[in-house]
Amino acid sequence: MIQKVAVLGAGTMGAGIAQACAQAGLDTRLRDIKQAFLDKAIDRLRGPLERRVEKGRMGQDEVDDIFANLTTTTDLDAALEDVDLVIEAVPEDLELKRKVFAEVDQAAPDDAILATNTSSLVVGDLAKVTARPERFGGLHFFFPANINKLLEVIAHDGTDPEVHAALLDFGRAIGKVVIETADASGFCVNRFFVPWVNEAVRMLDEGVANKATIDAAAEEAFGVTMGPFALMNATGVPISLHAQRTLHDAFGAFYEPAEGLVHQVEEVGEDWAIDGEVDEEAFQTVADRLKAVVFAISCHLVEEEVARPVDTDKGAVVGLRWKKGPFAMMNAMGTAAALEL
Repeated sequence: MIQKVAVLGAGTMGAGIAQACAQAGLDTRLRDIKQAFLDKAIDRLRGPLERRVEKGRMGQDEVDDIFANLTTTTDLDAALEDVDLVIEAVPEDLELKRKVFAEVDQAAPDDAILATNTSSLVVGDLAKVTARPERFGGLHFFFPANINKLLEVIAHDGTDPEVHAALLDFGRAIGKVVIETADASGFCVNRFFVPWVNEAVRMLDEGVANKATIDAAAEEAFGVTMGPFALMNATGVPISLHAQRTLHDAFGAFYEPAEGLVHQVEEVGEDWAIDGEVDEEAFQTVADRLKAVVFAISCHLVEEEVARPVDTDKGAVVGLRWKKGPFAMMNAMGTAAALEL
């Protein structure tokens, strides 16, 4: 049973993962290379929790327990002492992650499980730099990791089944809705969600509708509070381009980044300005295009044995907060109509 966890990287994701673990009662160590990064992370976590206490939504004793379970350090050896699980949450850079895991493999206990929080890299490529690929897997948390309930658990070809089972149990123990995916670029949710965003920019490029209309149509069609352009602004437009390029490298032409997305990141360098009048007459066209992309890719996921329909739908509803998952949407409209799209 996993009781002691080390989280490497105190950025937004790493800090959120550490809170989720500490909140579940686990002995949690958060490590980064500078104390200033750790102090900033703790401040970022403490603020919302204290506001919950002020509003009577949480007891001060609960907050105190979380931080009693959470320690910070810049010392890798101290972070890894006697741990059962190491979760890497450093920036999405293959060489950086490989460097981190090579160091961790030397310092962590022999029986510790190593896991990456990568959202787009192949887990097996990272496992190769360690001497324990059988004790290596993926734990893809979703933003914000301390709140979002979805967790993708990924076993690469060499992951020991008992290690895979332990990672699934860990996810459930910290209160996550766990879905299993194969070790393929984008895993399950990002494989259809990132192209959903990219298709929105394609429609803008083609003059199908303006950004305000595309966002409004997406909100109505998928039952969400933020459309693709607002979501890109919230999470970082460059992240969308990076994720789309990763999928393009893995899966080919359909996944090529929209010209407007490349331009926005590399030339404009700013968030999207979501302006203009909303044209409701374009809603159906926009909705059809977005659904078509999601439906096709979701079926590819099943065909390629990356994820089951039930897990794909869980990913959409729990992780993305869509009203319905892709397969439920297809069933509701009829599979023949979905195929036509």
